[in-house]
Amino acid sequence: MSKDNILSQMPMDLGDNLKLRFATSEDMDALAEFNARLHEGENIGPAVLDLMSGEHPTCKASDFTVVEDTKTQKIVSSACLISQIWTYSGIRFKFGQPEFVATEPEYRRRGLVRKQFEVIHALSATRGELMQGITGIPWYYRLFGYEMALDMESEQVIDGIHIPSLKKGETETCRLRPRTEADNTFIQKLYAHAIQSHVFACPRTSALWEYEFNGRSAGSDARHEWLLIEDLEGMRLGYVQHLQWCFGGFSESGNPSTNFLVMRMELKQGVGYLHLMPSLLRSLWKKAQTTPVMPENKNPEVVGIQFMLGREHPVYQVLPKSIVRKEAPYAWYIRVPNLVALLRHIQPALEKHLTGTVAEGYTGELKLSFYRSGVHLKFQKGCITEIADWTPEDIEDGDAQFPELTFLQLLCGRCRTEELTASYADCWTNDTAAVLLNCLFPPFTSEVWHL
Repeated sequence: MSKDNILSQMPMDLGDNLKLRFATSEDMDALAEFNARLHEGENIGPAVLDLMSGEHPTCKASDFTVVEDTKTQKIVSSACLISQIWTYSGIRFKFGQPEFVATEPEYRRRGLVRKQFEVIHALSATRGELMQGITGIPWYYRLFGYEMALDMESEQVIDGIHIPSLKKGETETCRLRPRTEADNTFIQKLYAHAIQSHVFACPRTSALWEYEFNGRSAGSDARHEWLLIEDLEGMRLGYVQHLQWCFGGFSESGNPSTNFLVMRMELKQGVGYLHLMPSLLRSLWKKAQTTPVMPENKNPEVVGIQFMLGREHPVYQVLPKSIVRKEAPYAWYIRVPNLVALLRHIQPALEKHLTGTVAEGYTGELKLSFYRSGVHLKFQKGCITEIADWTPEDIEDGDAQFPELTFLQLLCGRCRTEELTASYADCWTNDTAAVLLNCLFPPFTSEVWHL
């Protein structure tokens, strides 16, 4: 490893009695307490312990960084990297997720997080991860080369008072029951089939599925519960994945409330939601009323069902439009350290995206200007023959111009070219580029179930 590589400098003296190092298993309890306190959630501690325990398939204690005050021997700042595999239109790529970023208030504004992100980015690079993404507070991670570019937590909510009652003489069309070990393969197959149509997704290996079903601690906020949807004869129709607690949200009046959170819902082929939805809503509402409320939640009464299924989902098509509340999506922070490398890796998907569009069979070139740098793509009859770095010689060079990291919003399907050019005065495309870019990078409307 090069002496210039920051990883070779670990552990690192930061001055002021501060030392940056990788965590060990001996830090588990201290880091669990540290994160639970600073993230203000009792359920955070068990999640940290799970990641550090050695039982998680992709994360271990040494994937955490800590800054220690050598005078007090206390951890004052920390972060971690959760490595995983994602797919882009079916093409697998390595993805790194920084998480659990926190610093004691009296140690903030000293560059401790910045230094840890340098280490995490270097570690991610050694693993060949082509993209990093983090969920977090507004604006902050832009400081470290991230752009809010990928949809997260788009949702629709129906309050319990609007759930239709079973009419006299009618019978239910389905029911819910808890998952058993015999249902695991059924769930895995449905999930694998569902994500085939997603632009971004996170597939699971057998080890990861076993961990999801049985490996996470009961108190971890990353643990999910599963319900099987079946008809009245007991035939499996689909599944529901939900949080183990009810969580805070907003009621129809706009006041803080508590909702039952549905994170995923899938039906097998040949089964539609229209016939099942009234019964599903009633069964989910019954489950909601027996699901405990998250410990720190100040609103103990459950008032609604919150479907966190992305911008689009078949469930939304059959929910009553007049009474459902929609929440605009938040966003993942995304970082792409080498755009050319990523585009080359997903090139087959980009070519596939052109099929069936007005850009099918396109021959020509596309120069993307980021003002100080750029990317040059060449096409021959719908095939991409070259993807290369390119440097604009003039500020007006290129077929499309994207300031800062705005191109990532198009790459990740959050915005269309016309939305970006309308929002940023220095974002511009010619007519051909606008059409071609929209065909190459389709909108992302689902929800990524990450690790």
